[in-house]
Amino acid sequence: MRIDPHRIGFTLLLGALAGLPALSVDMGLPGLPQMQAGFAIDPATAALTLSGFMIGFGAAQLVLGPLSDRIGRWPVLAVSLALYAIGGIASALSPSITTLLAARILQGVGAAGGPVLAFAIVRDLAEGEIARARLSTISLVFSLAPVIGPSIGGAILELAGWRAIFAVQAATGIVLLTVVVLGLGETRRVRPQGPVGSILAERRTLAFGVVGALNLANVFCFVTAAPLLLLGTLQLSTAQFGWVFALITSGVLAGAWINRFAARRGWAAHWPMGLGLAGATLASVAGIVLSGHLSLGLLLPVFLLTTLSRGLVSPNVTHAALENIPHMAGAGSALIGAMQMLTGALAGFIVGLMFDLYGPPGVMITMTGFALPAMLAWIFVERNYR
Repeated sequence: MRIDPHRIGFTLLLGALAGLPALSVDMGLPGLPQMQAGFAIDPATAALTLSGFMIGFGAAQLVLGPLSDRIGRWPVLAVSLALYAIGGIASALSPSITTLLAARILQGVGAAGGPVLAFAIVRDLAEGEIARARLSTISLVFSLAPVIGPSIGGAILELAGWRAIFAVQAATGIVLLTVVVLGLGETRRVRPQGPVGSILAERRTLAFGVVGALNLANVFCFVTAAPLLLLGTLQLSTAQFGWVFALITSGVLAGAWINRFAARRGWAAHWPMGLGLAGATLASVAGIVLSGHLSLGLLLPVFLLTTLSRGLVSPNVTHAALENIPHMAGAGSALIGAMQMLTGALAGFIVGLMFDLYGPPGVMITMTGFALPAMLAWIFVERNYR
């Protein structure tokens, strides 16, 4: 029985697919120390399991998106979820860290199909304000992943150990695969025109991709620096850190809800996007001013405004980038994802270096270094590609 694309269940499915990579990373975080002890490895080697997943995820996007434009969304998504489930099973049963690393790369490859094809499917089926509203609803769903992921992983860890975390991820992949096979039909309507590389000539897609990538890098600065600031500088306990981190990341949910509200009432996309980018810049600059007197009461509004910005910006950037390329929605979605991953990784590296050199002010300076160019890039895009 096919799921009606106009039903909320269809949107929830796409949200679950889009949130698969984040859930796969965040669920595994509590299990890293136990995994490290089990394999008798150092923390850096244990962290490679995250890096391996991200490598597989990043590289596969550039293949799966264009491939789905050629042969269809359904077969690529089904194979991706099968690979994800196999990678999860192999991770749970890995006898060595080497095997685990290979399994996590495979799992990352499979997870890449989730967000790339979820966004492409929205473009296949909707446009205009309807597409914006659906993307906002999807953002609401997949934004839950960083909020609930560590808690779910921690609960599984307490009950059954770190291997069970990967077993649960594998089961999730199997459930999603079953739903896709039985309930999701082919959505691609327009066949691609020209070579895959022609996506690079789509200036509007590239321009909005840059805005989204810079905005995500601003958020990645927070994600990377949060343990350094909250656990290190402010000396929060691990439990306190979990609650505070969940509260801050819930800003993405709030932003996505506001954007969904705005889209359903026909408000132009540049309003929530502009407010989000301006808010991120304001938060980062305020962080520089306040970083000399750092406290949780001062830090919470800065980071909440940062994550709220992401919820406002992300659905609109994705919609704008894919709006004019229905024939290459898969390739466009993949390109946007790759751009965001590259800038996110760069942001994580820079903010760690700046914290080592300058402490908390270095974090805020780095956040401003991405937030301000994102806003300026958006102003340029609005004037030239609106």
